[in-house]
Amino acid sequence: MVLKAGAALLAAVGATTAVVVVASSGSSGEQAVVTKVVDGDTVDVTAGGRTERVRLLNIDTPEVTEPDVQCLGPEASAHLAALLPVGTPVTLEFDEERIDGYGRTLAGVLTEDGTLVNAEMARAGLAMPIVIGENDRFYDAVLAARDEAAARDRGLFSPEVECTVPARVATVAATVAGTQAAPGTSATELESAASAAEEALGAVQALEETLARDPMGPVWGVFSPDEQTGLLDDVRGALTRAESHADTLHDAAAAAKAREEAARQAEEQRRARAAEEQRQVRIAEERRQAREAEERRRESDDAARRSAPDPEPPAASNPYPGYTGPRCYAPGGKTWKPC
Repeated sequence: MVLKAGAALLAAVGATTAVVVVASSGSSGEQAVVTKVVDGDTVDVTAGGRTERVRLLNIDTPEVTEPDVQCLGPEASAHLAALLPVGTPVTLEFDEERIDGYGRTLAGVLTEDGTLVNAEMARAGLAMPIVIGENDRFYDAVLAARDEAAARDRGLFSPEVECTVPARVATVAATVAGTQAAPGTSATELESAASAAEEALGAVQALEETLARDPMGPVWGVFSPDEQTGLLDDVRGALTRAESHADTLHDAAAAAKAREEAARQAEEQRRARAAEEQRQVRIAEERRQAREAEERRRESDDAARRSAPDPEPPAASNPYPGYTGPRCYAPGGKTWKPC
């Protein structure tokens, strides 16, 4: 690969990592020593007895400044610090513009073995390739390194790092998939599932709006237009599924609630009928018991009458005063005479 104002080549390092090495033209390079790593794309160096702040050309890394710390911003700073420990001798290679609007030196930073640190940040998946103005000398090398990171799911391309866009897309897709409920669940369970589907829908909508607005700088901008389109398509597919799940679950919950209400009313009616039947049985039993009690009372009264001795007739009606012997009654039992 040929770069503006310098030659570049990819040298295999180990089995998996390629390092961009830039051959300095000699006159354009400046020797310096790293004194501080500011963030993922900025370092302080001493060069020619003066201190300079150097902004690495053709890359942009996630922010580390509070309150706007971005995904993998601290990791990008740490990675640059690992590549350029304090005291590291470096060569600064320049392009069309040497100083930016903030007074920083714009440069490609090379280590003693010629490794282009700008590209290594992109190779780790921690930097977005950019071109500002005419400064595109290291862009191709950075872009090739970015492509390698994308192919190997490194850094901002990793679906395993929670804050990255691929991970967030995978998370909302999984959340939406998890909102489906099995048939036959209760209205309460379906309403809970519908609420979860609404929450998932909200999360997908928020992510879709975030990606569409592109407020995340390198976190989103590191992806190529085709990659961004693919990620947005994934999010919008999840959005469609979330809307469908939410509608289906709300309908299922309403239907289940109606079934449960009908079942409740039917059960209440059954219980009311059963209670009325029991009441009628109880009334019939009470009446039966009352009849039996009345019959027993009558039988008892009859028995008592049958066993009671004949009453003595009034004294005035005794035609034989003082007679207490046997009596012989005339037919009809109204008159008698001593026997």
